[in-house]
Amino acid sequence: MIRSLTATTREIDDPQAAVAEILSMLALESNLLQNSVGIISCFSEFEDTGALRTICDALPFECVGTTTCLCSAGKEADEILFAITVLTSDDCSFQTLAVQITEDYTKSIHSSVANLLEHSPENPTLFLSYFPLINEVSGDMILTAIDEASGGIPLFGITAIDHTLDYSEAKTIHNGRAFREAAVLCAVYGSPKIEFRIASLDESKFRIQKAIITESDGNILIGVNGKNAMEYLREVGFTEEQLPAPGVGAVPLIINYMGSAKPVVRAVFAVSPEGHVACGGKMPLGATMGIGHVDMNDVLKTTEKTVQTLMEGDSLVLCYSCIARYLVLGVHSTAEVDKIIEASSDGSEYHFAYSGGEICPMPDANGNLKNVYHNFTIVFCRLN
Repeated sequence: MIRSLTATTREIDDPQAAVAEILSMLALESNLLQNSVGIISCFSEFEDTGALRTICDALPFECVGTTTCLCSAGKEADEILFAITVLTSDDCSFQTLAVQITEDYTKSIHSSVANLLEHSPENPTLFLSYFPLINEVSGDMILTAIDEASGGIPLFGITAIDHTLDYSEAKTIHNGRAFREAAVLCAVYGSPKIEFRIASLDESKFRIQKAIITESDGNILIGVNGKNAMEYLREVGFTEEQLPAPGVGAVPLIINYMGSAKPVVRAVFAVSPEGHVACGGKMPLGATMGIGHVDMNDVLKTTEKTVQTLMEGDSLVLCYSCIARYLVLGVHSTAEVDKIIEASSDGSEYHFAYSGGEICPMPDANGNLKNVYHNFTIVFCRLN
């Protein structure tokens, strides 16, 4: 069994006051079990002021997480907030590691994961995953490397984001240190009950016409139906100016992987002078592609529907939602997390943050879970 403890603070300029508030809310002496780990989401300036490092140094366990533009725990939600959820257990254990995403990142990931597995008495049940947001290596590429290195152990987690227009302060967190270019993992051992759920776009609003991806390179869409990618998108009514919003795509591309039971949504990040389209995840050759739609009503409807039966009983639900969903909320920035807070009124705990890309397994056509990198989604992992 895994129990959870949550705490938040807004004391961004006074690290000692932040520590005092976090420790008071966690009450570790009476609540901590044998094995523990902390999951952190916070505004990036908690690192700048030293509060992040000071808090982590005061805790008797390792911590993982990311910066974000809005987070929530314990019914507190705000942009300028530090939220920590502690997983603590007598029969489950935790081990963390950070891997630098360098030019030779696949070798680094394979070496680090192999070393962890080699020195573990059993394989982890789950990797809680925290990815960097960097141009050179997409989250999908990091996921693929970890998936191969681990033999398909389920991955669940978030890609770092922040409040800036270019996401230059987006960082992963490991034991009080923040990294621009490191993936952070927390291996969960034991037999906790785990349930994954995904809420994406309203499928009734997908455009009927389907196209075939005829040329691609990883997350770069090059050709559709034998035509240049941007040429095809112009034909169906889009211009270069419409596709990428500041830092994140406003037009969702709906991808049906061969062998997948449900479609995957991709954001458009940029269009090159050659008419190639950089997307938020893999664009596999031969997959069918459609175009979706997202608005505030879709975001709230899909989240509310999913959490209605998820936030029940004595459990913790980790919730990570795409930054694109946050952006369409406009001035109603807490509207989505408010749906989660309302659903958690029966005493279940949650930890929520916005993400630059979501990591969550989904079943293939045979019902087997496969690790997938998502955009435009909110993903959930229920632990009890």
